[in-house]
Amino acid sequence: MPFFEVFDFGATPQQRAAATRLMTKALCEAYDIKPDIISAYFLDIGPNSYGHEAIFGESAAEKRLFVKLHAFRRPDQMRRTAARSLTDALAKAYGAPSKSIAVYFFDRDPDQVSHDGILASD
Repeated sequence: MPFFEVFDFGATPQQRAAATRLMTKALCEAYDIKPDIISAYFLDIGPNSYGHEAIFGESAAEKRLFVKLHAFRRPDQMRRTAARSLTDALAKAYGAPSKSIAVYFFDRDPDQVSHDGILASD
């Protein structure tokens, strides 16, 4: 914890490697944490797995990179910094315009996370 879920479209291993490196660096700087606690999971969205503006599949006008960040809650200013730096990192890694990148924060309380069967709040 924290971890990323990245939904992308036909990304290359090189793009995902760059995204892993750049997202981790961005989050470490924004949240003042170490990289050894950060993971990233990538989910490829195929042509028949996406719709936008009521248009399904390859005809969808805009294909957005969608990123979920699961982490313990941080102050608003830290999340603002993370939002900007993560967007910049993803734009660089994927060669995508920032307007096509969405980062959603899934904040957790320590009593909602367990590792090795022990709540983080314990």
